[in-house]
Amino acid sequence: MNKITVTIPFSFKGKDYKPSINLDLDQFSQTNGDFSRLFHHVATQNGIDNYSYEYEVLESSPIFFSQPTGLAKDFLINEHNFDLSGFKEKTQENEIMDVIQTIAKKQLDIEDLENNKKLKQALIDAYHAGKSS
Repeated sequence: MNKITVTIPFSFKGKDYKPSINLDLDQFSQTNGDFSRLFHHVATQNGIDNYSYEYEVLESSPIFFSQPTGLAKDFLINEHNFDLSGFKEKTQENEIMDVIQTIAKKQLDIEDLENNKKLKQALIDAYHAGKSS
């Protein structure tokens, strides 16, 4: 599972807040191309009304990323930057590899496609052709 903790600390009326969520990146990346909806997710899960002044302050505050798990570890650049597009691309690549490796094992009894680059590329091309038709 690929998760990351998202925290958006802010101060409002002299009080400090640190709302955070544990974001399931597998699910989030399927429906989001960027992090613009993160403020909404953090606010909702922390009981902050989307039409309040607190929410406005939250939206103007920096996002902190921490505690990545799984593949997410490779895409955390620093505490303020996570490469979501790179994560999505690698996730899709891994999904394709799982499918074609299963086919290679089942149909050709090939355990590792890395040892047969031409066959690997042919199966990837066939996968993409099937997806586009």
